[in-house]
Amino acid sequence: MVFEEAEETVDIDDKEWSLQWQHSLLVGDSKEIQFGAFIQGKERDTAIFVAEDELEKDFTNWDQFTENPLTLAGFDNAFEPVAGGVNTLEEDRFDLFALIKHEADVFSWEMGVRWESTDSSITDTNEGVTAENDYDFFLPSAHFRYSISDNGRVSASVARSLRRPDFDYMTPALLEKELADNDFLGNSSLKPESSWGIDLGYEYRLGKSGVVGVNVFYRDVSDLIEIASTGVEGSEGEGTFVLQPQNTGDGTVQGIEFDLSTPLSALNMPNTGIFLNYSWLDSEVEDSFGKRKFNDQSDYVYNVGFIQDLPTLGASFGATYRNQGDAYGRFVGEEVTTSYGADLELFVEKRWDDITLRLVGSNLLDASKDEVFNKFDSLDDQNNRAFDEYELESEEAGPVIQVMLRYAF
Repeated sequence: MVFEEAEETVDIDDKEWSLQWQHSLLVGDSKEIQFGAFIQGKERDTAIFVAEDELEKDFTNWDQFTENPLTLAGFDNAFEPVAGGVNTLEEDRFDLFALIKHEADVFSWEMGVRWESTDSSITDTNEGVTAENDYDFFLPSAHFRYSISDNGRVSASVARSLRRPDFDYMTPALLEKELADNDFLGNSSLKPESSWGIDLGYEYRLGKSGVVGVNVFYRDVSDLIEIASTGVEGSEGEGTFVLQPQNTGDGTVQGIEFDLSTPLSALNMPNTGIFLNYSWLDSEVEDSFGKRKFNDQSDYVYNVGFIQDLPTLGASFGATYRNQGDAYGRFVGEEVTTSYGADLELFVEKRWDDITLRLVGSNLLDASKDEVFNKFDSLDDQNNRAFDEYELESEEAGPVIQVMLRYAF
């Protein structure tokens, strides 16, 4: 019989500093000009070592009275760095920004521009190789608010935004079984994800403290960052792959958001508040197989609930119900459809002057996460729907009860 042992040590050291300067000038009674600069430095030193060993043991002559399981622990492990596991990532950022804004009762606006320059270097210490990843972007923006009545307001905005690659995505380390049974390899050449966005919204005040609003939005995304398969077989053998963050390409996102938050004063229930949030999303990007939604994006997400205040008792209670639609993800070798169970949260709170006691029950519906996996051995098999595996996974968690005591001083 052969016994295998693997040990891993991970040492990650992050350093970050930033400096910002900003100056404001008043122009007339209602306009203001702002400009400034932002400097930031980030550094990460990573050291990942692994030790693997095997012990072959013949139990034919095993003597349970003179030997014990501890004799099987005599592994002589020599730690060695994983591929790309000893590395240094540095990111230096320099931004300049300026904006002008106008504040008025009926019509307000703000227009600005930001120039962001980023210089990144990723050094694989073992190989003595350094990769550079430098870029700069102009990010203009414009925001408008117009009050069409005492209680109603229309807002609109156009802006370009930037999403930088996370350090975890840029590391050159190859991590075995990092994503389920699949390996993970960073991508030092990853481009930042940028997008042009348009928003149009309407907000209406209900009484003194209530508000209802709807917002529609559209995003034109360039260099979308997603986890993708390299097509290389993973360390666990057939059916597993080396996954890597990659720039899938360009795509679009659009959706509608609805928000409601108000006390029920109109029903003579001023101490009862209700809230509702609903978001509908749609997206499109093209990969090796054709057009699809962005990976792991649900069609909808919503939550609804209420809070009941009891002023005479110095107490309150409430509930929140959350749910979201199915999500679909696809890359070479695997397709996953994920279904999420609903979540119910209840709370009861009691207040005494500066002391608050709060009891919270979360996940009271034993929410589950159900995944359907379609697995393939190759790109051709996936195109031809020649399945290698069909797998169902389900995980469920029980309720979580929390008791919190707060003291204000």
